[in-house]
Amino acid sequence: MKNILRNWLILVIPVLILTSCAKNEELLFNDADRVYVESFPDSTDYTFAASPQTVVSDSIFVNFRIIGKVSDKDRVINFIPTSASTAKQGYHYKVGKAVIKANEFSARVPIYVYRKPGLKDSVLTVVLRVNENTDFKPGYPNRLRYKFTLTDILTKPSNWESTWSAYFGTYSEVKFRFLIAVTGKTNWNSSPLPQDSRYLSQKARNALLEYNQQFGALIDEFNQQVFFP
Repeated sequence: MKNILRNWLILVIPVLILTSCAKNEELLFNDADRVYVESFPDSTDYTFAASPQTVVSDSIFVNFRIIGKVSDKDRVINFIPTSASTAKQGYHYKVGKAVIKANEFSARVPIYVYRKPGLKDSVLTVVLRVNENTDFKPGYPNRLRYKFTLTDILTKPSNWESTWSAYFGTYSEVKFRFLIAVTGKTNWNSSPLPQDSRYLSQKARNALLEYNQQFGALIDEFNQQVFFP
């Protein structure tokens, strides 16, 4: 009898779990239309220090996607800062028009960031979150926020280890400033195509070779010679 009961439970429990999950998913998708942050990763570190002094504003883009059906009218995303934010909205940054347009499933929303004097000696944080409004309810619970830091201090790109270390090796500020100067690239938090990374790597290698021939070894703040693997 015990064996029969055990075998019955083994067969029935997975079915109940799958049924429950299916019902939860059905409720999520058949409920009111929802929206979530599609950008991955859902954070970035932005610094103006990688740009010329003439650059006083820039944009960060956040991608959104809906759960549900399209609409024949534009719908607004309620994307607002949380209490964890230290930057001042309207002064350090401004969220652009956050709208899912008619008959579309997704949107790319700009966040405008501004170069302010106080950023030269501080790193500010902005945490934005999707909140409910008349057009949308929040979507997936772990895909509702976007976080970024804002500064005018040269900082290590958040994706250095995952993206750039394979091409440029260990991070140092001297190395990073050299890369910015010789490549002209200012946004190092993005994930470039492999061919673009190889191009930047070769350009940096050629520039470093010319520098070493003309001025001698480039030494970083750790008293180490700058080199690229």
